[in-house]
Amino acid sequence: MSREGFRRTLRGKGPVSLKTHPSKKRGGEMLQVAKSPVVTMAPTTPVYDAMQIMAREGFRRMPIANPGTKALVGIVTATDIINYLGGGEKFRIIQQKYGGNFFKAINEPIKILMTKKVVSVKTSAKISEAMRLMKKHNLGGLPVVDDGNHVRAIITERDIMHMFSERISGVKVAELMSRKVVTALPTTTIFEAEKTMTTRGFRRLPIVSENKVVGIITVMDILRFFGSGQVFKHLRSGTIIQVLNTHILEIATKEVTTIEPGADVGQAARKMQEKSIGALPVVEDEKLVGIITERDFFKIID
Repeated sequence: MSREGFRRTLRGKGPVSLKTHPSKKRGGEMLQVAKSPVVTMAPTTPVYDAMQIMAREGFRRMPIANPGTKALVGIVTATDIINYLGGGEKFRIIQQKYGGNFFKAINEPIKILMTKKVVSVKTSAKISEAMRLMKKHNLGGLPVVDDGNHVRAIITERDIMHMFSERISGVKVAELMSRKVVTALPTTTIFEAEKTMTTRGFRRLPIVSENKVVGIITVMDILRFFGSGQVFKHLRSGTIIQVLNTHILEIATKEVTTIEPGADVGQAARKMQEKSIGALPVVEDEKLVGIITERDFFKIID
């Protein structure tokens, strides 16, 4: 089925309309949905401090702002940090600039990792504009700024999903899920998982053994692991290879919440909201057949 044909099918089943949300007033809906006040970091914040803040608060992304004016100057995501710690091209900074010395690397200011050209949305924008920008740039969240580019809030895919979770229905999970799922093995190392996540653009990997889901690893799991005191000792002593070779199943979530392909997407949305998770592996007869994420709900929100 073509993409347009798919959308027509979904529309025929009653899409959720942004235009009819009862609690949103014209011109003010962004700040009613987005998280505010927002936590920001200064460009001079050490990478290790940033890791700990994000891990402790559960933030996958943090705006970088001038500490005095709160003017937006960049953004850093958990994926950026995973990239830096071994997953992708930013790992070269550690290899080339610091000769592989991780301890020096994690004490560098976060500005060496941040994205300077930030895609943001204005406080006066509609939710539909935030969704359009997230889809266009493949982003999970956007800083919300005022006319002076001061950070006022942050809006994420999860915020939008929660906004509509009670009204999404009439479509089966199988119609929205991704069927080609990139997975990992229980013996996959943190280093290998980092590389897969950063090169393929995934924030999570189901862990599969004999076609059964035995866990799920996320960028936040890895971030929390690197921010722990035990790993800090290795970073300080330089024995990082031992850390990178840790099997992901040791730090992954092993009690995985799943859903069946025939379930209604409303049930999937509510499960994600209840568990505060961003994705559900889709399982049929105990076998992994797909995955549904927060982004997938955008397909039925017009």
